[in-house]
Amino acid sequence: MGYGKNIGHNLATQIYKIIFGVLAGIIVARALGPAGQGYVAYILIIFNILGSFGSFGINSAVAYFQKKSRFDRTTIYSSNINILGLFSVLLMIMVLLLWRSEWVLPGYDLWYILGGIILMISTIFTMHHQAWLTGDEKIIENNKIGLIVFTLRSLCIFVFWIFGILTPLSFFYLNVLGMLLWLILIHVSIKEKYLALISLPVVKAELKYGAFGWWSALFAFLQLRIDQIMIRHYWDVSHLGVYTIAVTIAELLFLLPASITGALIGRLYNLSPDDDGSRLTAQTVRLSFYTCLVLAIVGVFGSFLIPFVYGSAYAGATSAMLILLPGILFACVPKIASPWFYAQGKPQVHLYITFVAFAVNLVANFLLIPRFGISGAALASSISYILYGAWYLAQLAIGEGFGFAALLKPGRGDLQIILGLLHRKNRVEEP
Repeated sequence: MGYGKNIGHNLATQIYKIIFGVLAGIIVARALGPAGQGYVAYILIIFNILGSFGSFGINSAVAYFQKKSRFDRTTIYSSNINILGLFSVLLMIMVLLLWRSEWVLPGYDLWYILGGIILMISTIFTMHHQAWLTGDEKIIENNKIGLIVFTLRSLCIFVFWIFGILTPLSFFYLNVLGMLLWLILIHVSIKEKYLALISLPVVKAELKYGAFGWWSALFAFLQLRIDQIMIRHYWDVSHLGVYTIAVTIAELLFLLPASITGALIGRLYNLSPDDDGSRLTAQTVRLSFYTCLVLAIVGVFGSFLIPFVYGSAYAGATSAMLILLPGILFACVPKIASPWFYAQGKPQVHLYITFVAFAVNLVANFLLIPRFGISGAALASSISYILYGAWYLAQLAIGEGFGFAALLKPGRGDLQIILGLLHRKNRVEEP
């Protein structure tokens, strides 16, 4: 599948998710209220962290070793599945011990913990399989599975709401079972030969390479979510519930980078030896940044509708979203351009930038959240996001030799490219 077609299909997928995701989010927000919204959001953050990073770097290395190493595909795949199974068991034991000792999640009963463990393990393996499909440029196959899961989850939310059974626990399990279903469907679609083996050379090499990606992704994830964890600590779940609405809507900007990143990773790993992908990367960053700028301006006006759409209890989300939007615009740049450093075998560059940005965010949150609540969290995040994106642009322009003009100055053919992508998107949507 071509690069343009992959992005076109990704855009169509994300537009669909925006429309129905916002509708589902409104139903959930009104049904659960700020307290219920925050209660579920907090435990989802904890288990999403464990699931997203429970591979300890294996998932970050999948596409690179699948395409650019001399190891056999079957050996890589089988070793990954078996070592991830071992990691999952160890994480499950750790979670249960910490919960029983009341060191983590003391306010949640066993049903939430068991569901969280299922979510965690499903996420670990689903992310591995997604990386495997990305390495083979099978982006659309993954999208189709995601659409099935997303649609079923959204329909269940609507049905549960109609029948008055949409509670924090039922909503939590809709997320858990949705990820489990995604894992089942994507595992069936992989169709790779499996062997009961663990190749230590493969695992060692992947962990060594993936460590940079793992730490980078962890710092990037915490940069996006540490504010919510700290709001829960300094304030309460009601404040967190209001803040998550602002974050959820503002982060719709990230759906465009999500449409592009997977396709760009797959393309960079499959380019001919004489093409380093610099022109493709610069053009992608440039087009995406200005598209996100337009969407951010739309978001400014949309933020004033929050109290009317979600309810007056969420009125505080408007100011938080307005503060977040400039930072999220800049944070789109690293999300789009990070595949460049992985494809070039230089993930350590991404690590340095994400670590500093996270450290700035953490300190700013410590200073601002206790005094200003969710507005302080939004300001701290926006400051670190702007630093994150600006540093990334400078690193690409100067450190990698792209030049600022290539990254920021619109070219004559940019409009034609956008129109071409929209044309491909419309073709994808045709029955």
